[in-house]
Amino acid sequence: MMWIARPATEDDVSGLIALAEVASPHVHTLPRTRPGVEDAIARTREALARPVDTPADEHYQLVLEDTDGAIAGTAAIAATAGSAGAYFSYRNDVIHHVSRDLRIANNVHVLTLNSDLTAHSQLSGLQVTPGCAAAGPLLSRSRLMLAAADRRRFADSFFACLAGQTHPDHTSPFWDAIGRKFFNMDYLSAERAVRGARNGTLIVELMPHYPIYVPLLPDAACEVIGQLHPEAVAAFDILAAEGFEADRYVDIFDGGPVLEAHASRLKTLSTARNLTAEAATESRPGETCLIATTGALSQFRCTISPGTVELDRGRILLPAETLDALRICAGDAVIVAAA
Repeated sequence: MMWIARPATEDDVSGLIALAEVASPHVHTLPRTRPGVEDAIARTREALARPVDTPADEHYQLVLEDTDGAIAGTAAIAATAGSAGAYFSYRNDVIHHVSRDLRIANNVHVLTLNSDLTAHSQLSGLQVTPGCAAAGPLLSRSRLMLAAADRRRFADSFFACLAGQTHPDHTSPFWDAIGRKFFNMDYLSAERAVRGARNGTLIVELMPHYPIYVPLLPDAACEVIGQLHPEAVAAFDILAAEGFEADRYVDIFDGGPVLEAHASRLKTLSTARNLTAEAATESRPGETCLIATTGALSQFRCTISPGTVELDRGRILLPAETLDALRICAGDAVIVAAA
């Protein structure tokens, strides 16, 4: 089966709502109501039509489509996190305490509220139906292929915040140890109040601005700092293979890991090149490539396909079914990245 990743349109509302109905509330960040889905699609349509020289508040919702046209997944990318203010996270820091009289030196792990990731491009909301997990890498990487299609629209650094460990009742030991003390509400209610934007004044107004000394937290909270929710492992593996690393930051709500990378370290962006698509006239195995269209971003389509790259001629030979799936003709320009 050949999968296609493309921007969401009004025809995808029902498919996205169906995905939202089965999404875990603390793992997947896609909109969960019809107005929310319609708003995400409207923002995508507006962003794709907007001429952009510098990334701002553009939001792009992509979907995964099978050969029958059914929606089997979705993912999003924001041009800049915190475009309306700031994006907040906790930074893993170390404070060095020394007593010369007692001859004691300690390095203490602290969490510092910060807005370092503001204006970085953010990947979010990756969800694929269970039977289509093999297409997860295509859907995830299609967001970076969209960035490769027009680098002016996105920042030089990217990040993704993944779900941390929570209890079966959707409570978070990390949130209960810190955030709940200041918000006086449970984990999911707090996320809904801030609406996942991390740029709300609620965080500035209510969260502590001083370092949080990790050794003073309950063991249950310490144990989940930087730890993944089981349902986020697949997304983590895809991002790690892409070149993202998790070390410096964790989410302010559940303590989940924040993966970050500069564009130059990402496999998709560092290997992407513009080539001319030509129809393969004979059956040759070729190499598996990530291929996306250029031109109008509203018509952006991305897939994984075998192809024979001829760099000296600036072209890639593609099967006819790939040309059809991308809705392009021989002679059209495409973006090709290593699979």
